[in-house]
Amino acid sequence: MRQAFETLGNATLVFYEDGRSVLATDPWLKGTCYHGSWALDRPLTESEMQAVLSAEYIWISHGHPDHFHPQSLKLLPRDKKLLLPDHYSHDIRDYLAQQGFAVDVMPYREWHQLSPQLRCLCLDNENQDSILVAEFADNLIVNLNDSPLCGEKRFIRGLVRAHERRRTYMAALCSNDADMFNIIDPQGRQIIDPPDQRKPGMVWGRARIAASLGVGNYVSSASQHIYVRSDSVWANPYGVTWSDVVKHWTRPDIRIIEPFVIVDLATGEYQKKHPTQTSDMSQITNETNGDDWNERLSEIEWAKFFEFFNAIELLPRFIEYVDFTVGGECRRINLNANIARADSKLRGISFHAPRNSLVKAIGSGYFDDMLIGNFMHTELHHATLYPHFSPIVAKLRGSAKIRTIAEWRRFKYRYFRRNPLGYAEWHLGEAIGQLTEFARRWADLLGIKTPLKRFYRKVLGDPVT
Repeated sequence: MRQAFETLGNATLVFYEDGRSVLATDPWLKGTCYHGSWALDRPLTESEMQAVLSAEYIWISHGHPDHFHPQSLKLLPRDKKLLLPDHYSHDIRDYLAQQGFAVDVMPYREWHQLSPQLRCLCLDNENQDSILVAEFADNLIVNLNDSPLCGEKRFIRGLVRAHERRRTYMAALCSNDADMFNIIDPQGRQIIDPPDQRKPGMVWGRARIAASLGVGNYVSSASQHIYVRSDSVWANPYGVTWSDVVKHWTRPDIRIIEPFVIVDLATGEYQKKHPTQTSDMSQITNETNGDDWNERLSEIEWAKFFEFFNAIELLPRFIEYVDFTVGGECRRINLNANIARADSKLRGISFHAPRNSLVKAIGSGYFDDMLIGNFMHTELHHATLYPHFSPIVAKLRGSAKIRTIAEWRRFKYRYFRRNPLGYAEWHLGEAIGQLTEFARRWADLLGIKTPLKRFYRKVLGDPVT
């Protein structure tokens, strides 16, 4: 195979030219992440690891640890050429440079020639994620990994249309468990829908995106992980498997390609590496990654928690308080002291979490790791995690290092000025999505949810029944 790409697991892809690995993406090669909660669907073979380690270039999409994996980065030779998106914060770039790597930041929408047949461009975005577009000979591979389109649909669709449709590929996450969904009621009971009710919508959503971009092939990627902590293994049934994709895929004109394959780009045929598509559940442990749920915080640690949340100026616009229960002790962080509303009407979120992981997350600034790990319990009081709390705390405070409203305005202007039309389209779509959620809740209260849901699905092109 002169040109090919391989999917190794989760978001790691390898591009080969004349048998040589030129580029590898998001190397998670061994070990766990999210405080020991996630493991690879199956351990990589020695040859798979070597394909990544010998690649001339490594591209890292964003700072989530299943993409920017410190344990795996330690395995890379220090003369390795690392390609990074032009993210708002330069923390990742600075860290890697300090480690001795040769780091090249890819400016927005600029092509980089990596080999005679392979060139790539990067689309970093407001979500603090990024999309890699690879033009490989006569093929186009759009690697969305975890990223939403963030206003780039029109641009990517233009690139796709310049290629023969059967030679265009979209690799993207197809999972509904890669964020906090361990939601409980006041009695501590989980209030999440069953797996079979959550999975179809995720697959339909991937199919809609693939259709909107006009690609000919969808590659199931960025989703191949399992939960191995004893307090997060409950989430494994919610993972979207290959059989789920096959069952719920709604665009028969788009070929679907299973995980763990090598795709020959000359012929379009692919070789299956793990035909059974079974996960290695032997990795599951009885451990909690050093967390003791009975351990309490010190006064100094509590003070750091209060400082962390109170420094986020944007948060009080959408939520009045955050509660933490650690080791049986509960304390409230009041975010807006001027609110006179009755306590029962305040908007708040209660987190029940173990001390060790929580201290590490607050100390690093990446609270998102606690949300994605799904061992922490979350109780909502007249509030939701999206569209405000998680983006503000995880994306803005964590990844972009935004604390003040002035910084937030500069951040927004940065993404607006380089793609005004895409920015407007994306935010209009987000607003419509929020209105849809509002309408869904009222339709449920009024007893008209079913007919409205049928109409909405028909508009989207999803199955109506």
